[in-house]
Amino acid sequence: MTSSLHSRVLLSAGASLLALFVGTVAEAQTAEPAAPVTAEPADDAPAQDAAAEQEVVVTGFRSSLSQALNIKRSAAGQVDAILAEDMAKFPDLNLAESIQRLPGVTIDRENGEGRTISVRGLGSQFTQVRINGMETQAAYGGNTNRGFDFSMFASELFNSIKVNKTQSAELEEGSLGATVDLQTGRGLDFGSGFHFAVSAQGSYNDLARNVQPRLAGLASWANADNTFGVLLSAAYSKRNPISESFNTTRWQAGDPSQPYGAGNNFAGCLSCTTDAQRSELLSAAYPRIPRYTFGEVDIDRLGLTGSVQWRPDDRTDVTLDVLYARFNQQAESPNIEAIGFSRAAGGVRDTVVNEYEVDPAKNILSYGVFDNVDVRSENGFTRDESTFHQVSFNMRHSFTDRFRGRLKVGESETRARTPLSVAYKFDANDRDGYMFDFRGNDRLPMISYGFDVTDGRNFALTEWSKSRSGTNFRLANMSGALEYDLTDGLTIKGGGEYHTYRFDTFGFQAAVTKLSGADLATDVTNLGKVVSLDGSMNIPAGTDMSYLVPDIGKIAGFLSMYDDPLVPAYNGTRRVNERDAGGFVQADFHATIAGMTARGNIGLRYARTSVDSTGYLAIGNANTNVKVKNDYADWLPSFNLALEPTDAVTVRLGAAKVMSRPSLGDLTPGGSLSTPTQKVTYGNPLLDPFRATNYDVSVEWYFAKESLIAVAAFYKDIKSFTSSVTETVPWSSLGLPDSLLAGTPSSPDMDFDVSRKINGLGGSLKGIEIQYQQPFSFLPGALRHLGFIGNYTYVTSDVDYGAAGHNKLTGQSEHAYNATLYYETKKLSARVSGAYRGKYLLSFPGGNGNTEEGVNGTLNIDASISYNLTKNITLSIQGVNLTDAYNDRYVDITDRVSNYRHFGREILFGFRANF
Repeated sequence: MTSSLHSRVLLSAGASLLALFVGTVAEAQTAEPAAPVTAEPADDAPAQDAAAEQEVVVTGFRSSLSQALNIKRSAAGQVDAILAEDMAKFPDLNLAESIQRLPGVTIDRENGEGRTISVRGLGSQFTQVRINGMETQAAYGGNTNRGFDFSMFASELFNSIKVNKTQSAELEEGSLGATVDLQTGRGLDFGSGFHFAVSAQGSYNDLARNVQPRLAGLASWANADNTFGVLLSAAYSKRNPISESFNTTRWQAGDPSQPYGAGNNFAGCLSCTTDAQRSELLSAAYPRIPRYTFGEVDIDRLGLTGSVQWRPDDRTDVTLDVLYARFNQQAESPNIEAIGFSRAAGGVRDTVVNEYEVDPAKNILSYGVFDNVDVRSENGFTRDESTFHQVSFNMRHSFTDRFRGRLKVGESETRARTPLSVAYKFDANDRDGYMFDFRGNDRLPMISYGFDVTDGRNFALTEWSKSRSGTNFRLANMSGALEYDLTDGLTIKGGGEYHTYRFDTFGFQAAVTKLSGADLATDVTNLGKVVSLDGSMNIPAGTDMSYLVPDIGKIAGFLSMYDDPLVPAYNGTRRVNERDAGGFVQADFHATIAGMTARGNIGLRYARTSVDSTGYLAIGNANTNVKVKNDYADWLPSFNLALEPTDAVTVRLGAAKVMSRPSLGDLTPGGSLSTPTQKVTYGNPLLDPFRATNYDVSVEWYFAKESLIAVAAFYKDIKSFTSSVTETVPWSSLGLPDSLLAGTPSSPDMDFDVSRKINGLGGSLKGIEIQYQQPFSFLPGALRHLGFIGNYTYVTSDVDYGAAGHNKLTGQSEHAYNATLYYETKKLSARVSGAYRGKYLLSFPGGNGNTEEGVNGTLNIDASISYNLTKNITLSIQGVNLTDAYNDRYVDITDRVSNYRHFGREILFGFRANF
């Protein structure tokens, strides 16, 4: 009944929008028909030439925008695209930066560049990514979900990005939000003969204050008949971003109903003379780990593509594509903090408050002077090494004029390694006179430690850690389909796929991390180094800007246990083997209904998933390898309709059932089992997929050449979200083998207290996208070279989080927009772009008694200018994050600071040449 109601509402809305737009267009065309815009005249052309009716081919940035509109216009469903000219000329550090220009797409940034994407409020784990037609996975740095790391790839390696926002039966299942298609260059893309392109840039970051290289090249050849071609491309870049931040991790409060020194309460308060003051102090939240930090990151990225393409005639196309990417990153992160506030026993319970002040709006200690504070100086070093490769074979052949087929076979693998991660800790306990003061700036407080934090005699080397870990993603794909034109307006399609998806992760760690004996240094002068914040964050005067931290190289030679063998980290060792088999039937139609062109598709997809999950369950002092099987199947109908009431207007309606498989990290049967207490803590290998029903409607008005006004509305009825619960359930419902209980007092028919992931309650997501694009060729003089691209997305959601209540979906921003103003002539190309992503949740509820955790809205401004020095050589300068926008992470609905970080501006300058 609900689905039927949703359908009637959306169809009514679509009909109303259709009537409105048809009336508007008819009125506009009656009043004054829009003249087709073919191209701007040359800079030195006389005025009368600008009005001439001869057609001039539009090239460059405007040409790519026009081609992208043609892709959108001809699609049956809702599609947005970016072509190579956009990516080559936007100031984009990687693919994520490029794709954020599209309506409804937002990105998550890390180290000053985009990493993952969200589409229409749904995060990366709900977005399926295909490269050259093959579903794939790219990841680095311990990723354990299905989210695709776009930062592994330079944008120069690809010539098109297409985002399918509605589902059809012929698209593989696996997405709630969108299916993103990435296409690398191919040998027949550039015509016959040899073609070369090369670009070189220097990238300057105003925090790192150095210049790093960014290089790309492409070579292609095709025979004279343009039937056989080969292509090679490469892209290499280095970055050395510096991060500066203030963070607290989270905030927590005491409890006035308990005495001083109990729970999370301070040991006492010298300035509290009344019960009201005591209650005020112990009710207010204080920062758990207040600290200023900075880090230096070294990144190098290499990408290679190769393609061999054979197209002997119009009936056959055979292509072999190869893609390789390497992403290496190492980071050092020295910082100093009041670690005692994050400890109960031996920490905050021993800390005495001398003076304090409370901010009633946020209910936090905005100022305080403390004695008996534990201070920690620490430094860590981590190196990540990731490689990706994909080999794919695509063939299309027309057996007759009406009968066609296609075949795709390929495999991809990502190997993400952290070969070394170390951290060392200097401690100075029970220090008096520590102070923080948020009263002048709630994001950048003044912090004074009360002693000389540059003097190694005040610290002792107390703890260390060392580990290595890795993750593998392996995907193999095979699919085929046949299609037959039953009539001139009806095509029947059918096909199937078989995918295997293997995920495994492992870890090793130091057996002993607490130091004693000869390794316990009580004067660390010769084991440390002094680092300094340079003040570019406008840190308040009085803050300790320089401090001693562990020196990674010196300590490695000091610790006697440094070279001891690492032991397995069983809680980080797991494996998922997934086999996905499916098939589809689909009818594509094209007809005239009531004088309107109607085209679209209707189809049904069947998907069956078999999963083997393996992990280690800690039982007493032993770790037992456990394997659990799970199977599920889905029937997924879909429908897309595009109506063209006039040549300039397209109305689209779409509906589909969709599914997205559970996060890989949630499927582990690993954890812990206590048979004496009948308690189990683990993931949940029996999780079902996320399932939803999607409804979409849009109206697109192509009111002039290269121009568009579009409005799209969408609604997603999502059946369940994964949530963490603790409940009492029978052992037999857990999927764990009964043999684990052998020899214990427990039996399979008993109830256990179980902490795990479950398919919880569902929710809804709905929103609207508005898109406008137009070259201003109608303006006089030099203004005719201006143009605009812009979009705005509004998304709202309501998710039932069980006992925590209702809130919006994590990762979903209510407001997002992109806007680009460009200026394009034969010689000069310039543009400035703004990308805004509104506030969004990271988790709900938050930890340590905070209502939520999230990220405040951010506006990033980029710009670029390029000049065609000759027909083949272009000079360029680009700016990324010109306003040095901060990433502002918060906790609690009262907006308490969690992490306030920036990475500086990036300026790229160089040239591009093609022959």
